[in-house]
Amino acid sequence: MSRKSEKSLFFVYTPPLLGVRKSRRKAPQPGNKTAERWKWSVFYYWWEYLRRHEGYRQTCEAGGIGRFAKLYADFGDVHSCDFWSWWKSHSHLFSEPEARKAEPFDPSDMQEDDQGDFIYIRIPRENQLKHSLTQVTRIVKRRLVKRDSRKIVTQARYKVATKPLLPSLDMHLRVWDARRDNPDSTLEELADIAEVSINHVVNGETLAIRAFNRYPDDDIRKVLKRRKELAVQRHLRIAEQYIQNVAERETFPLRSSR
Repeated sequence: MSRKSEKSLFFVYTPPLLGVRKSRRKAPQPGNKTAERWKWSVFYYWWEYLRRHEGYRQTCEAGGIGRFAKLYADFGDVHSCDFWSWWKSHSHLFSEPEARKAEPFDPSDMQEDDQGDFIYIRIPRENQLKHSLTQVTRIVKRRLVKRDSRKIVTQARYKVATKPLLPSLDMHLRVWDARRDNPDSTLEELADIAEVSINHVVNGETLAIRAFNRYPDDDIRKVLKRRKELAVQRHLRIAEQYIQNVAERETFPLRSSR
């Protein structure tokens, strides 16, 4: 079966975009406001997290042979090309199946499973087309309004598990990369390298205010240091879970139950 062109694909969640395209869809909150617009997509982060999985890297280096051969058959070598080259040939993995078309049918062919999925309408042959279309529109609009108001359930081959928070996906990955690139740095140093945001208010005052008022600040520095350490530990833990699961399951982002 031939693949549909990228323009005809439909995604429940915003796909990566090059340039500006007209869309009624609300733009997602960017993971990094300084990043290119095409990175404002959960599918970009799906690719990035998979690239961090060591086992999948080994399968790629072996040409698709290894523990993750089945996944490789779908995703291919994510290390041998840039994101856009990969996306153009793999975007169909995340798109919805082609919508079923309206067509004539024989009532004798109707299956029990079809009864809840279709609206059946009898149209008298003697009526004028314009009149019949008006009637059909009225009936269909009334029957579909409840269905349209419900959340779309994805039927894509690879599914987005929950509504993705791109800033969180970006921060988890930045902290993980910071540790990879700076293995000897402390947790506090990693927080500064990755620009992890923490609450700087302690007992109603910030470090800057205490310094200005010449108050002892050893206690507040200890609190902030601990907050940075806890934040980095949390980001690393979640990043590790995402990286492991992205190669072992068909949904993303998904954390372990442990």
